[in-house]
Amino acid sequence: MEALAYFIATFLLNGILPFWLPWYVFVPVNLLLAIPLRLSQSLAFWLGGFSAGIGWLAYSLWLSHANQHILAPRLTQLLKLPHPILLFTLIFALPFLLGGLSGMTGVMIKKFFKTNV
Repeated sequence: MEALAYFIATFLLNGILPFWLPWYVFVPVNLLLAIPLRLSQSLAFWLGGFSAGIGWLAYSLWLSHANQHILAPRLTQLLKLPHPILLFTLIFALPFLLGGLSGMTGVMIKKFFKTNV
């Protein structure tokens, strides 16, 4: 149950906070929300990664649809990628890794303070 609450909370906060805060706000959000919960390191990695990655992918697909898919092929040419699908894969992969590592770091910080206090 805590895993579902962590996923929903990080997904909602990662979707709402970047409107007012910098784009990398999902890193401290995932880290701080993983500390009070009883999650394993791997579960915090996967949930934090998917919450950040899916949020960014959904937002980028929405933006691409809003501009009639004009910008994605141009960015693909700029980055020398063969197809726009790879651009969206990259847009998913980067926040996935950052969100997952920050969630796992939150669990590791909690374990560090539990064992060293």
